[in-house]
This record gives sequence, structure tokens and C-alpha cells, in this order.
Amino acid sequence: MLLLSYIIVTTAIVIASIGVYGLVSSRNLIRQLLSIEVIFNSVILLMLIFIGGNPHLATMIAIILVSVVAGEVVIVMALILSMYRSVKTLLSDPLEEPGV
Repeated sequence: MLLLSYIIVTTAIVIASIGVYGLVSSRNLIRQLLSIEVIFNSVILLMLIFIGGNPHLATMIAIILVSVVAGEVVIVMALILSMYRSVKTLLSDPLEEPGV
């Protein structure tokens, strides 16, 4: 059981690293959103492995976290759609402040 925990933690760290790389390397807002989702999913995986002793608590926290992430996706997609309507691009360049 301990070996399985190490494998899951290592996998979650690798998945989070992939998400961070995707977030840093992409200028497309949709790709950045997907990278943030990958990071959130790896955090959920880590939280569930640390709460593994109580399956009811782990299930409850997983449902709450998935609901929060789904709400975050809806809000960010609405913001991206609003920005696309005004700027006509999905790149994050128009969001940068000049001189920063």
C-alpha cells in the first residue's frame, strides 16, 4: 500500500509539472485554462491520497473540489468569451500591461 502511495504522489507531481509547463509555455488562453485544470486535478489527486484513511471524507472532499473546479471553468470560459468578443483574439497578449 505504501508503494502505491509513492507511485500516486510521483504521478501527481509529474502531472502538475506538465500543467505548469503548459501554463508557462502557451499564450493561448484556452490552453492556459486546460493547463490550470491539469494542475487542479493533480492537486485533487494529492489531497485524496493524503486523506485515504477515511473513504467517506475523501469522497466528500473530491465531490466538493470537482464542483469548485467546474465552477471555475465556467467563470473563466465566460471571461475568455467576453475578451474574445471585444479583442477578437484568444492570445493573452492584449491582457499584458505596457511597460511591465
